[in-house]
Amino acid sequence: MAGVEGSLTSHLQSLTLSDKSAIALKKVEENYILDIAVQTNTPGKQKLVAATSSNHDIRLYQHADLAMVGKLRGHSDVITGIQFANTEEDILFSSALDKCIKCWDKRSGKCVQNFEAPEEIKGLSSFGINCNDRVLAGGTECLTTAEDIHILFWDRRKTEVMGSYSESHQDDITQVKFHPSQPDNLATGSTDGLVCVFDISLTSEDDAITWTFNTESSVARIGWTGEKQSDVYCITHDDTLHVWDSVEGDDVLNRTNIRDELQDTELFDYMVDCIYVDQLYLVLGTHSGELRIATVDETLKIVKTLKGGHSSTVRCLHWDNTTCTLLSGAEDSLLCKWSDCVQKPDTQRVNFKMKKKEAKKVKPY
Repeated sequence: MAGVEGSLTSHLQSLTLSDKSAIALKKVEENYILDIAVQTNTPGKQKLVAATSSNHDIRLYQHADLAMVGKLRGHSDVITGIQFANTEEDILFSSALDKCIKCWDKRSGKCVQNFEAPEEIKGLSSFGINCNDRVLAGGTECLTTAEDIHILFWDRRKTEVMGSYSESHQDDITQVKFHPSQPDNLATGSTDGLVCVFDISLTSEDDAITWTFNTESSVARIGWTGEKQSDVYCITHDDTLHVWDSVEGDDVLNRTNIRDELQDTELFDYMVDCIYVDQLYLVLGTHSGELRIATVDETLKIVKTLKGGHSSTVRCLHWDNTTCTLLSGAEDSLLCKWSDCVQKPDTQRVNFKMKKKEAKKVKPY
């Protein structure tokens, strides 16, 4: 296995900047790239990349060369999430602080469904759609008290809210992530420091919540990971990393002193996100636009530094195992693609197995 892992890690170590695309000709705050999504269900066809910007637009690019092929406009406030449908290649979803989740048909460039939150909701700060594209879930911002915090659910076939959870979180819900292959498994993260795991097939919220994990900080990113994608990872706004087994509830990984472990050998300003190739990797960033990819299992070690792409804070990442490419979007209005310069990617998918202070509130955008 060591030989295989070494080969897979070499993809990361060989990444170089291959393409770059700008959503604006000069750096302005209104054109930050906030989030990116990539099509996964296009066998034999050109993949598309969707990127959201802080001027409320969604731009569509060809994955191969980052050529822009379209623009979607319809939200009236900050876009807080974006995701391609899992079963329909032409469908894209987005959420925003305008209290809406929109369903777009990329062929027409129009919104074909609009899922609205109740009027008393402040805004949708995150969302997700399950793997069979039947259920949408949206997390809300805190308006005045914890009673305003909800996880709202919609049946894709209807536009009315079909239910909500209101007791699991006490502050802004920053992340809503359905399991990649199990439609009833949902994980959420919040600035209240909690990461919750639900089985939404059960009737009540009390029955549905299976685990509550406390990071003792403000949750920035979460995601499903592991050999069977049964683990949940979390990075916080205080630069800590946690991984839990969502089946047994056990701690898999808990790193709270990453800056000390690096001992100033590789400085970073913030954590961007996690990716996995043959194991879990943590991507760190600097405000000058550099990215540092680090192993986190037994020792914390920088395996690759990516330079020359961005000149400002990187907001989002997407790693594609099938093409061995990394996409990044930043506050410099640039979308960059980093490709393996040594070995052409094949279609294999790789997995990995990974052997209290007060939470502070940080806005996710």
